[in-house]
Amino acid sequence: MFQGRISTIFFAIGITIMVGWLFYVGKDIILPIVTAVILLQILYAASATVARIPGLGMTPLWLRATLALIGVLALLFAMTRMLVASLQNLVPSLPVYQRNLENLFAAWFPAPATGGIGQPQVSELMASPSAIFDRGTEAVAKAVSEFATRFFTEIDIAALAQSLLSSLTSFGGFLFITILYASFLLSEITGFPEKVRRAFGSDSASTDTLNMFTRINHDIGSYLATKTLINIILGVVCWLILRILGVEYAALWAIIIGLLNYIPYIGSFVGVAFPALFAVAQFGSLTVPLIATGLMTAAQVVIGNIVEPKMLSKSVNLSPMVVLVSLAIWSSLWGIPGAILAVPFTTILMIVLARRPGTRPIAALLSSDGNV
Repeated sequence: MFQGRISTIFFAIGITIMVGWLFYVGKDIILPIVTAVILLQILYAASATVARIPGLGMTPLWLRATLALIGVLALLFAMTRMLVASLQNLVPSLPVYQRNLENLFAAWFPAPATGGIGQPQVSELMASPSAIFDRGTEAVAKAVSEFATRFFTEIDIAALAQSLLSSLTSFGGFLFITILYASFLLSEITGFPEKVRRAFGSDSASTDTLNMFTRINHDIGSYLATKTLINIILGVVCWLILRILGVEYAALWAIIIGLLNYIPYIGSFVGVAFPALFAVAQFGSLTVPLIATGLMTAAQVVIGNIVEPKMLSKSVNLSPMVVLVSLAIWSSLWGIPGAILAVPFTTILMIVLARRPGTRPIAALLSSDGNV
């Protein structure tokens, strides 16, 4: 009995390692398909919102999901155009921002004067603690000044922006493939229940499987749809803050903040760092960047601790520790897309494990309150 359980554990670990290796090696093929399935779940949840529109409540599911897909495409098209236009306008201005940063670092860490001053003796330093502190401060200032000079002379910020623009173009190709997959999946959504019944044969098995897919669609779709609305609210608030403070390309930074907010816990604060650092380069001082960082962080805290818990409620019943571990695993496999999809993937895993008596305890351990 004990040996059988040990064998089962090692077998499960081996399967997990092989599946992880497959996901890592087949990223270019699997990621668009998985993203299309997640997008279909968003459309499934959005179709319920479309059904509330007068005159569309009695329409078939595929038509409402198609209308939701058109809305998503329009939103993505508008965001992409805005991002490309902002980056194209940003690139010519980068040399000005680079000079502002150089002047700021030069003001903070002026080059130490050379010549005429010999090295202090050890006895002099030991006799005066303040001399030790001054000497250490001078050494740190010199090191930082040399690093800043080397950074701004060797790093071509304009080339980095061009690289970012080309990455955005490749992302457009990935998005096209994902939407193509989602469109074909959408065309098969009406016949999917019949396929399940024919595949599993017995009514109890097919009903259990369909109930599992229904719960996955409901939980993941509700989570992603609600999270998208929260991110839009956060992006609009940050856009207003940046516009009032006069930070350029506020729409670009608002979109970046909204997208990174899909990453649990750390994404929102990483998103705030981008406009804050850009504000330092734009103004060449710390006053406006610090004010912007404080206001955007306050917005993050209010939305993350008050608005988001009320809107998401119990749609994703995952332990915070499990979320952190899944974030580390999926981000190591797929980078930023994996970090964004970490919560949906782990939720799907918990739901699947909860449908079988043998794996139900594992699902309970993954959940926040043990109620699966």
